Amino acid sequence: MKRKWKINPIYGKELKVNVRTFKFALYVTIYNLILVGIALFSFEILFNVAWNNVVKYSSATAIYAILVAVEIAMIIFIVPANTAGCIAGEREKQTLEILLTTVMTPWQIILGKLQSSISMIMLLVLSSLPVISIVFTIGGIGLMDLLQFVIVVLVTAIYVGSMGVLASCLFRRTVQSTVLSYGFIVVACLVTVLIPIVAYTLSNMYYYNVMMAQGTAPNVGWSALPMLLNPVVTVVSMIFTQYAGIDIIQEALEEMGGMSFVGEHWFYISLAVQLGVSALLLWIAQKMLNPLRKIRYKNKKKRKKKSK
Repeated sequence: MKRKWKINPIYGKELKVNVRTFKFALYVTIYNLILVGIALFSFEILFNVAWNNVVKYSSATAIYAILVAVEIAMIIFIVPANTAGCIAGEREKQTLEILLTTVMTPWQIILGKLQSSISMIMLLVLSSLPVISIVFTIGGIGLMDLLQFVIVVLVTAIYVGSMGVLASCLFRRTVQSTVLSYGFIVVACLVTVLIPIVAYTLSNMYYYNVMMAQGTAPNVGWSALPMLLNPVVTVVSMIFTQYAGIDIIQEALEEMGGMSFVGEHWFYISLAVQLGVSALLLWIAQKMLNPLRKIRYKNKKKRKKKSK
C-alpha cells in the first residue's frame, strides 16, 4: 500500500484558508506588476538610444540585481511581521491552550506556523521567476545563478521567520513580538556589519600610532565572522560574484588580514550558519511552547521548598 504524504495540519489548514482568498490573488498580481514595471523601466533606461549613445548589454544584469534586491527586501520586512503573530496571536485569541491539547507536538505547531508564514512569500517569489528570467534573453545570468537565488530566498525566509517565531513565543502580545523580531533583524543585518568596521578602524589607528615602526599590521579578519549571520551580506556576495565575477567578501577579508578559507566559501558557509541558527531558534521556541516546561519548573520549585 502506498503511504500518503502527511502534511502538517496547521500548515495545511492555514494554506487553504489563505490561498483561496481573492486578496492573495490580488497580492500576487500587484506584486508581479510592480516587478514587471521595474524591469521594463530599467530596460528602457539601458537600451533607449535617445538616452544612451552606447548600449551596453552587460549592464542588463543590473536589472537582475535590482529585482533580487527587491525580493530579498520584501522577505526581510514581511516575513518577521507574519511570523511574529503566529503564537502570540493564538494567545490573544485564547486558542493556544486548545492547540496544545491536540495530538500535535510543540515541534509540529512551531514548524506548521513557520511553514504557513513563509509559504505565501515563497509563492510570490516563485511566481516572479518568469519576470527575473527576462535577463536570460540578453545573457550574463545562467540557470545556476537562478538556482542560487532560489536557495538564498528559501534560507533567508526560514532564517528571519525563525526569529519571528521565537519572538512570538517570548511575548503574549503581537505588537511586542513584532518589535522584538525586527530588533533581531537589526542586529543580524546592521550590528554584524558594524563589528568588523569598528574593529578594522581601531586596528588601523593602533597600527599607525603604535605598531608602524615594527611593520606588523594587526589581523582582525576574525571580526568579520559575525557577518555570516547577515543575510544581506550573503545576497550582496552572491550578486557581485554573479554580476561582476568579484568576491568582495574575500577581498575584504584579505584586506583585514586573513580568514582566506572562509572568504573563498563565504556563500555556502553563511547559508549553513544561518540554517543552523534557525534550527537553534526554533528549538528554543518549541521548548518555551512546551506546556510541560512550566509544570516541571513548578515541581522543581516545590521540591526545593520541601528540601529547605
